[in-house]
Amino acid sequence: MLIDCYKKLPSCFITATDTDAGKTHVSCQILKAWQSEGYAVAAFKPVASGAVWQAGQLVSEDAVRLAAVTNQPLDEITTFIFEKPASPHIADIHHSFDLNRCLKQYNCLTAQYDRVLVEGVGGWCVPLSNDLMLKDMANAIALPIVMVARIGLGCINHSLLTIHRIKSESPYYHGWIANQIDAEFADAKANIQSILIRS
Repeated sequence: MLIDCYKKLPSCFITATDTDAGKTHVSCQILKAWQSEGYAVAAFKPVASGAVWQAGQLVSEDAVRLAAVTNQPLDEITTFIFEKPASPHIADIHHSFDLNRCLKQYNCLTAQYDRVLVEGVGGWCVPLSNDLMLKDMANAIALPIVMVARIGLGCINHSLLTIHRIKSESPYYHGWIANQIDAEFADAKANIQSILIRS
């Protein structure tokens, strides 16, 4: 991953090819890169599913990892948190999701910090409710969009489909970051090159 090239972004929205592509790992690296430049940084993961119970409250493990970098309280990082490890519109059994609440929290963070990294949930086309998808949140927040590609077997197709979909549905596409999940995947460089020349 070439994180240094993202140091100059004013803030960004992180999405991915799919779940477990490494969004949180990449997000932490970008936050650390910003911190190395002297910026006060915040992470914002508006929606998290698959949370676990700790000390009587639901906790997003992704938010915990982000907070370890930014030192934010967890309730500042995540607005909607669901226990079921499923798409948010399925995990949100009470239909509580409210995009305006997410935007309000985002605006509060931008007033307090130099740079804010927003991490999505799942991939670009994940439904957040019966009416809204992740792309709607990304476009409403209006930050440069960075797509994390899970480098492994099948990544060329998944990455190109996601990149082309983002480009067709948002004016904010900025670029993508390769994240090699499987260290033993022998064709990583060839796959990355194939995505580069076709995207």
